[in-house]
Amino acid sequence: MMDEFIQEFLIEGSELLDQLDRDFVELEKNPDSKELVARIFRAIHTLKGTSGTIGLKKIESVNHNGENILSRLREGKLSLTAEITSALLSMIDATRQLISSLESTGQEGDLDCSAIILTLSEILEDRKNGAAASADDTSTVTDASVADPPQLLGEILLQDGAAVQSDLLHALKTQQTGDPRRIGEILVHNGVVPQTAVRDALRTQEEAREEAVNSNIRVDVILLDKVMNLVGELVLARNQVLQFTSNQKDAAFLSTAQRLNLITTELQAGVMKTRMQPIGNVWNKFPRIVRDLSNSAGKSVRLEMEGTQTELDKTIIEAIKDPLTHIVRNSLDHGLETPAEREAAGKSPEGVLLLRAFHEGGQVNIEIADDGAGLDLDAIRAKAVERGIISPQ
Repeated sequence: MMDEFIQEFLIEGSELLDQLDRDFVELEKNPDSKELVARIFRAIHTLKGTSGTIGLKKIESVNHNGENILSRLREGKLSLTAEITSALLSMIDATRQLISSLESTGQEGDLDCSAIILTLSEILEDRKNGAAASADDTSTVTDASVADPPQLLGEILLQDGAAVQSDLLHALKTQQTGDPRRIGEILVHNGVVPQTAVRDALRTQEEAREEAVNSNIRVDVILLDKVMNLVGELVLARNQVLQFTSNQKDAAFLSTAQRLNLITTELQAGVMKTRMQPIGNVWNKFPRIVRDLSNSAGKSVRLEMEGTQTELDKTIIEAIKDPLTHIVRNSLDHGLETPAEREAAGKSPEGVLLLRAFHEGGQVNIEIADDGAGLDLDAIRAKAVERGIISPQ
């Protein structure tokens, strides 16, 4: 049972980390977006909570202070800075390494996360001191009152203005002393929240739960390959039956053969469709790569993506992931110039990197283009001659 939990966590954790990479890059562009902050908070809350439940203490401890920082950002008690963003992204990178180790070895590994934890702690402590926070800080409330959807009752009541932090905090402390009643029951009993408000909040919670139902399931690619092979055998049998029908006159038999042909064709197309994935699944990693590389190189780069829903077979997507990443890195390292160089050349200081995918002539085309200075062909030729790759002639 625990192995099943861990396998589910590995899949869910990887998806959450990819989402967090994208959301943090977007949050830097829109630091006032409450929706983004709430989504990031819920993802980190889920990572921390799930890892703690199945005994992954290192992953839990790495994400603990990050969750508290996001709680303060969400409440407006903290403003997003480059320092905070970098610290939280380092936390995500460490979590990804721990999950990768867990997947390959079954253990979290020996990655030293103390420096990251210390940095997050110092950020949290500095902000607490700066805001003269009291010991009864409301981070405890948000830890206990938020889930990845649906929201828990406490947060809904706070958002609706039906309850205040102090009342909710008191109810939570009552629970912690062993009171078996639910938050709503305690609040109503204390006379601080009307029963109608609790009923409305429960209805909101139920609607959120219904919206959160996921209609997708995960299927192992090996199983899909087996089904694909069986469909291939069925197609061969179908073809043999169709050849046999050319000499038959029986109308009922011919009708059944045509029906078999139609169903087999649709089944083959449907099975092939299950292996198709949008190329955006690979491209979703690039905003974080572009963000990190452009910052380290002192460049300003805007990433644009077109055709993210263009679908490819999963095996092809896996095969082209690393080459695409290499080309993107080359574009940032060698193609695009610094803001000063671009302005000197009469360009906008912000460079543009465009990823485009589209169908044409039965094929999928992928284009990667930037508006940089391009390659220095003379320098490349000289380097090739110097290394003996080609002769001067």
